[in-house]
Amino acid sequence: MFSISSRGSARSVFSLVTLICLAILFAPVPLHPQEKKPAPRPAPAQEESDALDKALQVPSNDPQALIKSLEDFLARFPQSARREQVLRTIYKQALQANDPRKAAATAEKMLEMNPDDPDLLSGIIDLLGRQNDAASREKAVSYATRFIASAEKLAAGPRPPDLSEEKWAEMGALMRATAYFMRGNAYAKSGEAEKALADYETSLTAYPSAPVAEHLGDLAAQRGETDRAIDAYATAFAFPDKALDASRRDQLRKKLGSAYVAKYQSEKGLGDLILARYDELIRSLKSRLAAGGKPNAGLRDPLEFVLQRLDGSEVKLADYRGKVVVMDFWATWCGPCRLEGKLFERVLEGFRENPVVAFLAVNVDDDRAAVPSFLKEEKWTAPVVYAQGLDQLLGVRALPTVVILDPEGRVAFRQMGLDPGTFAATLEKKVRELLTESTSPAPASR
Repeated sequence: MFSISSRGSARSVFSLVTLICLAILFAPVPLHPQEKKPAPRPAPAQEESDALDKALQVPSNDPQALIKSLEDFLARFPQSARREQVLRTIYKQALQANDPRKAAATAEKMLEMNPDDPDLLSGIIDLLGRQNDAASREKAVSYATRFIASAEKLAAGPRPPDLSEEKWAEMGALMRATAYFMRGNAYAKSGEAEKALADYETSLTAYPSAPVAEHLGDLAAQRGETDRAIDAYATAFAFPDKALDASRRDQLRKKLGSAYVAKYQSEKGLGDLILARYDELIRSLKSRLAAGGKPNAGLRDPLEFVLQRLDGSEVKLADYRGKVVVMDFWATWCGPCRLEGKLFERVLEGFRENPVVAFLAVNVDDDRAAVPSFLKEEKWTAPVVYAQGLDQLLGVRALPTVVILDPEGRVAFRQMGLDPGTFAATLEKKVRELLTESTSPAPASR
């Protein structure tokens, strides 16, 4: 099974192997047999497993109790092979419980195992920033500096083979911009305005965005740097960001107008400035904006998605309403996907003449250049479509993954990874169960 994160996303995770050294001391003179003390023995695996099962038997609506229970487990089994998974559970529970201190403390323990994990680094910076004490702010700056180093290292590293040069460069720029922005916020909260402004400028240069420009404008305005504030607010207001809602843009308009009037005593010339800045942003962001028009954006119902065949023609999932839809999510770089594709074909053959079952091989490659040659080599007969964001909606985080939609478009089955010995039988059984359910008469109403 291959994690989606292995495709080189900004969420790439670097892990280090912890080296444990044991020093064994021997007594110079053997003890008398009756004086020997039995050497400590590790807890049996079953005992640990039972203890973890018991620790998890806490009502899901009481996150604090679950956190305490799992911490007690780690105190009892500090060398548990499941330590990282348990810590991640505590971390998630602390976030859900809105306990930033507990979440930050847990994230620090997890970072000892994965020092360059970008998700953990960004998470802990945010958590520390929510705490109003000098020590937390100092830590936030330190972790943000580590995040920047990690981002710079990733951006300078080799490009994953499944990503185009352009996409890889954009992802690296986005991670760098995020890292500098977070450190800028940490510096601003620590009262180090000059350093904060420098980081905001670096972030804005690496990957321009309205939020960073607004933060830069706010801090410049606080320091009385009116020209700098006007320039930043103009960028934030004119930024071609579809996600910026009307109320947010209205606030930016007021900030820009206030700074401009403070400088020029009227708004004369402000419209020309905004139009010039908009034109400038459109030119400089042309390629980024063209790639940013994501198909199916904002949709939440799989049956509303429109996918794309290799020849560019459309496949409307709405046409499959009332059918059982079996989807195999795959990529050219995923080794197990080749074998699963062949087994998927075998199951498809048993339903090829059934009009209420549809099979789709859904490709998730970011760079589609290798897809045609891959399919020519594999000789699949299942209809192949590009995911167009469907993988994200359905939470496909590893490959290969099979998802089956029932006739109403609900996810009725999901299998992540491949077990060659059981795959075909399991998939065929589930499809037949859904067909039986869909043809069974509805219970009589009372």
